[in-house]
Parts: sequence; C-alpha cells; structure tokens
Amino acid sequence: MLRIIWRLFFIILCGYLFIEWFPITYPVHFSDILVGPIIYPLEFFAASLALLFGLVVIVQLFQEIFKFIMKDIKKKRSKL
Repeated sequence: MLRIIWRLFFIILCGYLFIEWFPITYPVHFSDILVGPIIYPLEFFAASLALLFGLVVIVQLFQEIFKFIMKDIKKKRSKL
C-alpha cells in the first residue's frame, strides 16, 4: 500500500513539474508552441522527462492494480 501511495505522489509531482516547466503563454498560439521549445530548450527537455517518467509510473501502477484485481477474481472463483 505504501508503494502505491509513493507512486501516486510521484505521478502528481511529475504532472506538476510538467505544467510548470512546459513553455506555453496565454493566449495559446500555434507559433508559440513551435517556437517555445527552441527558445527554452532546457525547460522543454525537463518537462518532457517529467512527462515521460510520470507516464511510465502510471503504466506500472495500472499493471499492478490490474494484477491485484485479477488475483482477487481468481480467489473468488476458486472459492465457488
């Protein structure tokens, strides 16, 4: 359970860092999205890494939850 809580905390942290570091100004223009990574390459690279790590942890968490659910279903079927 503690492992799941740490993963959820890490996912929230990665999402927050992605939002903070991704260079978008408001109102959003298509040219700003294309030029932003060129003007701010470090922030774009850091935001990309945060998004990638967050997605990897989300996939691992979904796999773990799916395995737990399947194990629980198999237990219930064997009891019947």
